Parts: sequence; C-alpha cells; structure tokens
Amino acid sequence: MTAVRLAMACLAPLSVSALDLGWPTDNTALRRGELAAFYQPTADGSLRSGMFGCVRRGGQRFHEGIDIRCLRRDKHGEPLDEVRAVADGVVAFINAKPGLSNYGRYVLLAHRWDGVEVYTLYAHLAEVAAELQPRQTVLKGQRLGRLGRSTNTREGIPRERAHLHFEVCFLLNTHFHLWYPRRDPKAPPFGNFNGKNLCGLDPAALLLAAGADPKLNFAQYVARQTIAFTVLVPPKPFPWLKLHPEQIQPAPDGAVAAYEIGATAWGLPVAVWPRSDTGGRRLPSVARVDGAELAQQGCRGLVQRGKRGWSLSEQGREWLEILTYTP
Repeated sequence: MTAVRLAMACLAPLSVSALDLGWPTDNTALRRGELAAFYQPTADGSLRSGMFGCVRRGGQRFHEGIDIRCLRRDKHGEPLDEVRAVADGVVAFINAKPGLSNYGRYVLLAHRWDGVEVYTLYAHLAEVAAELQPRQTVLKGQRLGRLGRSTNTREGIPRERAHLHFEVCFLLNTHFHLWYPRRDPKAPPFGNFNGKNLCGLDPAALLLAAGADPKLNFAQYVARQTIAFTVLVPPKPFPWLKLHPEQIQPAPDGAVAAYEIGATAWGLPVAVWPRSDTGGRRLPSVARVDGAELAQQGCRGLVQRGKRGWSLSEQGREWLEILTYTP
C-alpha cells in the first residue's frame, strides 16, 4: 500500500456520514444559478467553454474540469482568491513547477467518500500554501494556495482570465508509473498522477447535487452516471477491480469468461459486470453503445462506428490499455 493510500485509510472514520462538500473558492455563484459570474470562459468568450465536457473548439475538445472565475484582485489586477480543500483528505501530489504542466502549479488531494477512493485537483495556482506537504492530512476548508494563471505555455494565461481549474477525478491504474515511461521516456515526474491516468466527472453537477441532498451517497451518485458504451475484456484481474469493488456487479454462476466495463463517453468506468460468456466476441471488444450519449459527449472519440459496427478507436485502445494494465 502506498503512503498516500495508507494515509487515506485513516480517513475511513471521517467518510461514514453524509457527503460534506465545501466550495474550492469563495465564488459560489453557481449555487444561485449565476453561471456567468461563476464560469471563466476561454479566449473565445463562450461561457460554455468554462464548463465540464465537450465544450471546447465548438464541442470537439473535452474539458476535464471546470474553470472558476476570480472574485478579488490587487491593484495590479492579480487575483487574491484563496483556494481551499472541498473536503477532508490527504495531499497526494503537489506540482510547484509550472513549466512541467499546462495545469501550472497544482495540488491533488485524495479522499474517501462513502468508501470510494476519489481525488480533487486544484490547478493554475499563483502559489501553493508554504506549509502544504505530500501525505499531509488536510481538513475541509483548509487553504491550499492562491488562485492564479500559471501554466507551461509560452503565451500563458492572461491576467483577466485568471481562474481555478477544478476537477473531481479517479485514478485509472495504480501501475501507470510503470506503464507510461515506456511510452514517453521524457514524461514529467508525476508518477501515477499524470493527467492521462486521471478521469473524472462534472464537479459543478456534484457540488450542486451535494448541496441539494444532504444525504447524497457518492458511490450511488457515480453509479448513476450515464453509460455511453461497454467493453468486454479478458477475465484477468486488473487494478480498477481492486480500487473500486463497489462497482462490481454480482458474479454469474460458473467461471467468469469476461468482464464487461460500462463507461461514460469520456472513459470513466461506473460499473463492471462479470460475464459467464462472451457472446462469441473476440476480446477486447465493444459490447453496447448509447449513440445519443456519444453524440453529445463523445468528443474524446474512444469508440468509433465502422462497417462492422462499433469498435475502440486508437484513443480508446490506449484508454483500455491504461485501465487494464498489470505488470
């Protein structure tokens, strides 16, 4: 067990009550339905571009989180907003070198909500709180840093568009740190916390749902996410099964011939069914699709339709390789 996961185990007693979420900054305009006061658009000015999902480049590019507007600035126009932990957790990772990532300076916290291992990410920080250290336990509302505009691009983020990029995400594979260096020997030293190994859900929708329902159960909330496609994979155990036993459905009688993974259009697994037969399909293969959902949120292009039906695209094959990799 890693040091972060060991520290997370100590949080178990804190997660048995109802999900208790705060807001990552003082900007809570979303709660009042004031979208223009909450979301920070990209340079194209589209309010939608600051939201989660297929919202960039006319719906052709996926945005993993939400961008939250700055509320307060100093006399030079630089942001002053504090960034805070939305829940009790453990510091999983800190990147204090903006040149290493287009997220700039960022903090990743690990949580256990209703028994589910989940992470929150706070990016583009102007500064990280000096006292913050990896594996440190943090409490809801604790200061993590200051909202900013740090990134690794030459042009940077303009002062007027300073914002917090915020994600609620899941670790796809605990062995990613072994898999990825073979693909990219020059990869930044982020270990398992590379963006390719993180996949999330809409943070804004979760914040609103948690505010509306004090008894919201996070495991059930994840299970209600729309499944856009399922893929059958060989019955060999893979890390996700151990990370998220809450997603595994009852096993059939007899031997398991395959696992059927149900995922959102952008690749977040939300249910796994052990199957007693493959229906004659070669593994891995796409088993079921929701065409309407893919039409709305399928800009990551994980599955594609051809003359012989649906199949994983090149991006989809990489996604599945990351998800199921076992050394």
